[in-house]
Amino acid sequence: METSNETEIKLVIQEREHAEIVIDTPGRKPNVLTRRALEQLQDHFAILKSKREIKTLLIYSAKPDMFLAGADINEFPKMKTREDAFKMVERVQDLFQELAELPQTTMVAIDGPCMGGGTELALACKYRICSSNPKTKIALPEVQLGILPGAGGTQRLPRLVSLPNAITIITSGGPTFPKKALRMGLVDDVMPKETMVDICRKKLRSGTFKPVPPKVSLAEKILSSPIGKSIVFKQARKAILHKTKGFYPAPLKALEVVEKTYGGDLKVGLQVEAAGFVDLVVTETSKNLVHIFFTSEELKKEIGVKPSELGDFKTVDLKDIAVLGAGIMGGGIAAVASKKGITSRLKDISAESLQTAVKEAFRLFKRDLDKKKIDRSDFDKMRYRISPTLDWTGFKKIPFVIEAVVENMEIKKKVIQEIENYLPLNAIIASNTSSLSISEMAKASQRPDRIVGMHFFNPVPLMPLVEVIRAERSSPQAVAQTVALGKQMGKTVIVVKDRPGFLVNRILMPYLLEANWLRQEGYSIEQIDEAATRFGMPMGPFRLMDEVGLDTGAKVADVIAAGYPHMKVLPGLSDMVKQGYLGKKNGRGFYNYDEKGKTTGIRAEFRQPPLHPGEATFISLQDRLILPMVTESIMALDEGIVSTVRDLDMGVIYGIGFPPFRGGILRWVSSVGEREILDRLNVVHNATKGRILVPKGLEARLHNGQSFYQKDVAA
Repeated sequence: METSNETEIKLVIQEREHAEIVIDTPGRKPNVLTRRALEQLQDHFAILKSKREIKTLLIYSAKPDMFLAGADINEFPKMKTREDAFKMVERVQDLFQELAELPQTTMVAIDGPCMGGGTELALACKYRICSSNPKTKIALPEVQLGILPGAGGTQRLPRLVSLPNAITIITSGGPTFPKKALRMGLVDDVMPKETMVDICRKKLRSGTFKPVPPKVSLAEKILSSPIGKSIVFKQARKAILHKTKGFYPAPLKALEVVEKTYGGDLKVGLQVEAAGFVDLVVTETSKNLVHIFFTSEELKKEIGVKPSELGDFKTVDLKDIAVLGAGIMGGGIAAVASKKGITSRLKDISAESLQTAVKEAFRLFKRDLDKKKIDRSDFDKMRYRISPTLDWTGFKKIPFVIEAVVENMEIKKKVIQEIENYLPLNAIIASNTSSLSISEMAKASQRPDRIVGMHFFNPVPLMPLVEVIRAERSSPQAVAQTVALGKQMGKTVIVVKDRPGFLVNRILMPYLLEANWLRQEGYSIEQIDEAATRFGMPMGPFRLMDEVGLDTGAKVADVIAAGYPHMKVLPGLSDMVKQGYLGKKNGRGFYNYDEKGKTTGIRAEFRQPPLHPGEATFISLQDRLILPMVTESIMALDEGIVSTVRDLDMGVIYGIGFPPFRGGILRWVSSVGEREILDRLNVVHNATKGRILVPKGLEARLHNGQSFYQKDVAA
């Protein structure tokens, strides 16, 4: 029997004076507000308006751990014109206004994610209750899609919570968890998920519900006053510009809407909100961010291999893994696994390393505890899921091992040979390496089909990407299970071939190498790093080298350059390492760092005056830094290192930090135009005396009239 992927919203009238609206999407994990769901809500509201004998209305989800994920994002690409966008947003605004004006006393019971349109629906109710479930979170994440809350979020939220809290929720898109939501007045009570609906039903019908008063500080009261609000908006604008560097218009537009409408008429405010939404939804930035959302959702469904390769094999959610190496990477991997409910046997040969790794993991858990994301019980569970050891005790039942020892081929081979003596025959060994050959590593194994690569990025808790490397003899089953584990740990996973640097580091390397060539030509570190950040990169190449570690960068550069002779490595980086410059890790890099690890500027010995200062120089430097990555991207795609343009772009966004507002490196190429990019690459090729290659694949696509992406058309 097939189940519908459409959200079903049912109206249930219990007895005579009480009604309930129940939300469910039988065939999908999330509940979303599809067109059909909106039509059903409209029909239900019409009935409720006509039946004034019904005194109370409770809204909740039939799906555990899921309230409402928000609007159906599939509707966004259908908004081809401003008129299309206005019709859609005004329709939802009118619908939620109907909810707010119903004659019944309305209450919503939230368990699990309540996002976007789900939050705006909840804001239109008189009372909001949420469960204490750790999975419960309330957010208006629209700015992360390049738009703003368009169904009343910018209007009703500032009327409910303090102005500083409302601005933070609206302009950051970040989640608010139950305890904090209660404290600020976003919800009226927090209850156990198991009994929440029953309690809400009884209290609502009996008229005995009393909201828990919010804890509004004196500072929040002052800042929400007519005198204080100008300070709030000024500081918020400053913080947004610092964070977004002006590349993302949505947070600023959302702030502008709140500022224009705060304390004013709701109807007028909704019109201003709708106009702001429409201004944003047709922008290139919004289209690119929505594209990233769709591709991320597609990747979640991928299994990493062709289904026909697997036969009857089914991946499973793992309860236990082992992590070898309690360094920065190993400790981070164990911490992330623990947060997802996976027990980790963390092994090292050094008790001191184990202690350091466990201490760092506990610090991460404590941060979540302090932010009220988890409670003390969750904190304790996470701690006890990490089991440090100096020996091989307990490995006989471990189905999956992540090897994260020092980046040295011979050491990794020895570890593989040793650990196989203590593991089940069908256990998978995944090497966390940034550049070493998995196929070569597998030669040390008695079961090379069980050896794969699983490249996490540093810092593991923050970086969303994992590269799964399929070596020459990796079995489809081992690859699929590794992909499944990566997704179980909450990561975006792409599968790549076993070539030096795999995908991400191969594409990143020319960015770093060219920065050193530019410095040799006389450009200053400040010029080069600023050119990169002006393009939208999260940090310049020299700052990035410091973050990664100059010793690590030098090793990876040598490995990748050995595989790709056209990448020319200058000796300067290795020379710096020999002189004790390791980057941020020891406070000696291209930049100075204080005791908290914050940069205090370029080190005196590396300062030099800018060469050819001016805007034209920044544009030229950007081409020298970014276009070599375009070359490697196209070559990697044509060599089959990664299977699709989609996977490549997502890898570069989530692994390198290529600016999301540009939609991905090859999507950026298509938006600029393949012909223009080819012309600019030819200029760079000549300027570097042929060192930067012009990819034949780009020339071939132009000859055949092909593009990486079709350009979106919007009025």
